[in-house]
Amino acid sequence: MVPVDAAASVVVLEFEHEFGLGFVAPNGRIVTNLHLASDEREIVAHLADGRRLPVQGVCAIDPRRDLVVLDVGLLDAPPVRGVPGRVPDEGAPVFVFSRVPEGDRLRWACATLSGAQVVAPGLTVHLLQGTVPPEASGSPVVAEDGAVLGIVTLAEGDEGPLSLMVPWRHVEPLMPQNQQLPLSALERTRRGPRREIPNHPLSLLEGSNLAGLEATTRALTGAIEVGAPAYNEGDVARCYRVYRQVARQLIDARVDCPGVQTALRDGLERARTLSDVDLQAWAMRDTFDGLLSVIEKYLRTRLGLAVAVTQGKPTMPN
Repeated sequence: MVPVDAAASVVVLEFEHEFGLGFVAPNGRIVTNLHLASDEREIVAHLADGRRLPVQGVCAIDPRRDLVVLDVGLLDAPPVRGVPGRVPDEGAPVFVFSRVPEGDRLRWACATLSGAQVVAPGLTVHLLQGTVPPEASGSPVVAEDGAVLGIVTLAEGDEGPLSLMVPWRHVEPLMPQNQQLPLSALERTRRGPRREIPNHPLSLLEGSNLAGLEATTRALTGAIEVGAPAYNEGDVARCYRVYRQVARQLIDARVDCPGVQTALRDGLERARTLSDVDLQAWAMRDTFDGLLSVIEKYLRTRLGLAVAVTQGKPTMPN
């Protein structure tokens, strides 16, 4: 069954430099991905009936699950039909929407659901398998019977971007909220989570080659000089790709610094378990800052050398 009815609930969101998707929720508000709306000062909602309404404010924000509820006034547009308590079946066929390039029309694509994956406390996702357009972020995930099972969000995996579904049970608790926040509240959502910079003992670097540690410092600071500006410009996925690539290159090259290899492998593994590319980028940045700190201490205390290591004042916002 093609999800014709659900299409009437999909909203095209016009941002300053791009478009995204959302949908009309049962509370008369618009649900979308937080990463799409972050740092936007003006948002226009294009409804399926042709109306264009300015977003007036924010009703609820859930950074952990990449969700935000936008206020355009109580809509009389048809809402999606979420089913509380429904557990999606592994392998079930579903439909998602994306925007037709160079226009505000919609197209749909078919996918299948993986089993539930608990990627963090309080966060369960399903991998969407199939050809899911990257423009589907923010789309409802619609079952064959027309019920909405969740919302599409994107994450960066080891092999490239992943399309995930955040289940409806994470969306539903936001419905009663009406915080009446201004759009400026979205500016704060771009700030990273609580930092978890590893505090490595100096023994981590015992047996490391001096030239290898200096090369590691140059590689890590170089990655930050590229990745942090990309993050601040809103290209979080590129920031994470840069960090991940440099980490892998150092793991392959720095056989003369086994402690560096261990710390970088741990950082990559931590990032791999996270579903949100924003959290993945911060996981790698924490890994880099922890290594830079211990390398500086090691060189100063063990070798009596003073080296300039970029640390402390992150370029990416806190």
